[in-house]
Amino acid sequence: MTDPNLPPPIGYADAVAELEQLLAQLEHDDVDIDVLTTQVRRAAELIRLCRDRIAGARFDVEQIVADLSSLTDAVAADAVTPTDRDEPDED
Repeated sequence: MTDPNLPPPIGYADAVAELEQLLAQLEHDDVDIDVLTTQVRRAAELIRLCRDRIAGARFDVEQIVADLSSLTDAVAADAVTPTDRDEPDED
């Protein structure tokens, strides 16, 4: 169950868009130092979130590929294994 006091999780695309917006703001010379600290902290959070999402996606893709590889190996093994109808009659 999620905590109702926490904001809803942000998606990867939204995190990247917010990060780009923050970086554009940080490029200006007139950024207030108090705002700068808050923006840099938020940018760091967004970078962590994006890295975690990428790592999670990478893990999921590797698992899917491994599962497919196992399935392909099993199908290939079945194709090579002789079946009863391929064996010569012993009569």
